[in-house]
Amino acid sequence: MPGSHRVTGQFHQAASSTLYAAVAEISPTGRLNIISATDKRSLCNAAADDYRFGTVLPGLAVELQLRDGAVFVPDDAGFRWPQLSSKAKMAAWLESQKLSILAAIVLSPLLLWWIIVYAMPMLAVAAVPLVPDSVKRQMGQQTFYSLQKTVLQPTELAAPEQAAVQYHWQMALQQLPLQQSNYTLYLYKSDFFGANAFALPDGTVVVTDDLVKLLHDKPDALLAVLLHEIGHVEGQHSVRLVAQSLGAALVFGILFGDPEGIADLVLGSGSALLQSAFSRDMEREADQFALQQLKALGKSPSAFADAMTALLSEHGDSDDASASLLKYLSSHPDTRERIEQATQQLTD
Repeated sequence: MPGSHRVTGQFHQAASSTLYAAVAEISPTGRLNIISATDKRSLCNAAADDYRFGTVLPGLAVELQLRDGAVFVPDDAGFRWPQLSSKAKMAAWLESQKLSILAAIVLSPLLLWWIIVYAMPMLAVAAVPLVPDSVKRQMGQQTFYSLQKTVLQPTELAAPEQAAVQYHWQMALQQLPLQQSNYTLYLYKSDFFGANAFALPDGTVVVTDDLVKLLHDKPDALLAVLLHEIGHVEGQHSVRLVAQSLGAALVFGILFGDPEGIADLVLGSGSALLQSAFSRDMEREADQFALQQLKALGKSPSAFADAMTALLSEHGDSDDASASLLKYLSSHPDTRERIEQATQQLTD
């Protein structure tokens, strides 16, 4: 019959232990007819609603199970009924694609690694210009609020010291092609950060009392550090970090079905900055920005090297030295290399 499918097998009638060599045929309308392979007599004739297909299992034939309990089992264990459901057909296809499945299992982690390590940073860089200023302000304000409530205390610097820092800061902003209204400098005491300075996406720049005291006789060195932090803002490095984090979270959320986790990360993206560290490329970009601005101000690039050297000299290589030095250098790696680069700028 055109469009019908015939397959040989064994027919087991309900409530009987007898097996019959038989041929099963399903018509285009779904009508099932099972006849004896020996004497051609009809063993079963059933409508589509009176039978169903068994589970698709690798290496086993797919049974026809009738409503009355009779079973037809194809002789060919690899035969798959054309009338199988889409889900069952997919299982049958996967069964025949073992090498493809094995390759997918091996390649999937590599693909995930490539997406997180390479694709997400590239997408983050491309997406940064699309981030509205209002989002950057919210990120900065959220992070600044968290810091004020946890690890920042009011500055203990004398008024003349504070005025001197603010003076050099304002003079630099006025002389450089920067939007002054985008940047605000704050001084805070912080036992947690020690000698440190950092900038937030909205242009908030914080310098600690310890760093001001460390560089009290090197105002240009302190300015070099602040210019470096401005370089992070101009390069939108914090926004790129958050974009990369959100991108990675999105990938894992899709893979593991956790959309609520993605939402939580989006809402807490500002706080995530507290635990982020700039990449070496970002640090180099900020270094180059600081060195270029120092030259534009008519100051020596050695000021940047002086700042790094002061940090290393203050703490040396002793085990007790890690407090504020490591707090600062945790997000500012390869200090000696950077000193050499700044010195090279002076030589050039």
